[in-house]
Amino acid sequence: MILRLIVLVILLVSEITSERELSAKVPAQACKSTITGTLEMVPFESKVYGDKRLMRVWLPTGYSSSNASAKRYPVLYLFDAQDLFDRCTSRSGQDEWHVDETLTDLIARKAVQPLIVVGIDNSGPGRRENEYSRYSGMADAPQKLSAFMTTEVLPLIDMRYRTINDRTHRGVGGASLGSLAALTLLLDQPDTFGLGLLESSPLVQGPLRVSIGVGTTEVPPAEAAAHGFPYFDDAFVAMSRTLAENMKKSLMNHPEVKLTVQQGGQHQSKYWSERFGRAVSFLFPPETEATK
Repeated sequence: MILRLIVLVILLVSEITSERELSAKVPAQACKSTITGTLEMVPFESKVYGDKRLMRVWLPTGYSSSNASAKRYPVLYLFDAQDLFDRCTSRSGQDEWHVDETLTDLIARKAVQPLIVVGIDNSGPGRRENEYSRYSGMADAPQKLSAFMTTEVLPLIDMRYRTINDRTHRGVGGASLGSLAALTLLLDQPDTFGLGLLESSPLVQGPLRVSIGVGTTEVPPAEAAAHGFPYFDDAFVAMSRTLAENMKKSLMNHPEVKLTVQQGGQHQSKYWSERFGRAVSFLFPPETEATK
């Protein structure tokens, strides 16, 4: 029942109905394409998902010129490619993202560096939410998404195009469910994707209760500074506070959150042990007569 509610909320947030879900079908001939610049269609077969789909690869102006033949480019990977470049392939009743027009203008004005955009088609009705969501009914959905990207998509793009294939120059993004997929990769593959673009990214359902503990000296200041992170502990505490606040604001429920900031607490079992009693008492309080 809970899973069904979660999926329902995801569908509502994503503005998807069975009639409006994105698909990779060829647009009607009556529609006039709005593509600006060079957009290459790269068909490929996914062994991870067991299907065939398109990647839509937008190349910056000058990519194919002779004087740029040795130049390499950063890459932004975006989900739901059907929505990105062409009004004729975007979901019914909605406009495209205008990725191609926007980047053409920004690059011409030198407001951004020239980059390649790889749009990855979603898998179509009935499957998109399973691939993109961590709440998926598909077994091992996050692991499959990571494998899909790192063993299939990235090697193909890096082989076919002149990319800068490191995390500093590789981003991933999407909107709604696509942003959840991007967030999965940013969390699970931090050494692969160093840049993230998240649009309308919801926390659908949080836990009932969560205890978050952190010490004010997780790493001794001298050691942190020696490794190039002089403000590590301040950032760690701030991050924990932000995590606690975000946990309280999920869409379907409002979890009880206990945040413990232990003065002098370090990144050691001794301090985790000291906080454990309070944490577990919060998570599993004594039963009342009403709950027995």
